[in-house]
Amino acid sequence: MKSVFSARSETAPLRTVLLHNPGPEVSVVKDPNEALYERPIDHARLAEEFAGISRMYAGLGIEVLWMKPAPGPAADPRSLLNLMYARDLFFMTPRGAVLSCMASPVRRGETIYAQAALESASVPIVCAIESPATFEGADALWVREDLVAVGVGKRTNAEGFAQLQKALAGDGVRCVALPPPVRTQHLLGGVQLVGEGRVLVRPGIVEPAVAAFLREQRLVIVEVPEDDEVRFRQAMNVVVTGPGEIVMPAGCPRTRRLYEGAGLRVVGETGIAELVNGGGGLACATGIVRRG
Repeated sequence: MKSVFSARSETAPLRTVLLHNPGPEVSVVKDPNEALYERPIDHARLAEEFAGISRMYAGLGIEVLWMKPAPGPAADPRSLLNLMYARDLFFMTPRGAVLSCMASPVRRGETIYAQAALESASVPIVCAIESPATFEGADALWVREDLVAVGVGKRTNAEGFAQLQKALAGDGVRCVALPPPVRTQHLLGGVQLVGEGRVLVRPGIVEPAVAAFLREQRLVIVEVPEDDEVRFRQAMNVVVTGPGEIVMPAGCPRTRRLYEGAGLRVVGETGIAELVNGGGGLACATGIVRRG
């Protein structure tokens, strides 16, 4: 039975998202590398960015849910440091959410907060991926209503892939394992289905086998070059709000022209300079809760 909160596409109209606005803990990290960050983060500026992200979605008529973690005394304090990258924490199916099992010890405690937020909004939980399996939501992409591509080899392992396969089998969905991109942690970092038969691909980091698979699915590949906007400003870390419609980071004019030249419509831009310091972008920060 299909849930009210569900997804079976990367490009159907976006209805509901899950976000997390971090607290000051992100600014007191002594070693950014230990927190999986690329650079130190200014909490006040990051809070402004999340307010802007929320306003953008609300202005497009997209419902915004928030994680509001309440760690217990035994909770690992590190579990709050990357909670802002909500896309990684679950994967939406026709029947509800599959909860991730995070690969990095720094992130192992995050999914309980996503689960609490989803359950509070009456989003069904289909299952949770169980250790020693690892699976992160940004590794799974709906190619068709009956086919999910999964990046396997970095944050998602073979056992995680097998558990996701089992979870989706009841919906008549087949999963195919693909190699993850070279320089990003998840499949989403190099591949973005954008609707109307098109897919954004970073050929500089995506394995040839991935591009070949996408062509086999009769998708038109829009190649996104490895320039400074893509590598340092997360310009391809876009969120699809409907077929052929995207929101993207502000300050990436060359990449915007590329998208518009490929027939995409940019319906929103928002600043994410501090979010990028943590190693992720707009798509990473946006948990997809409902499409269609």
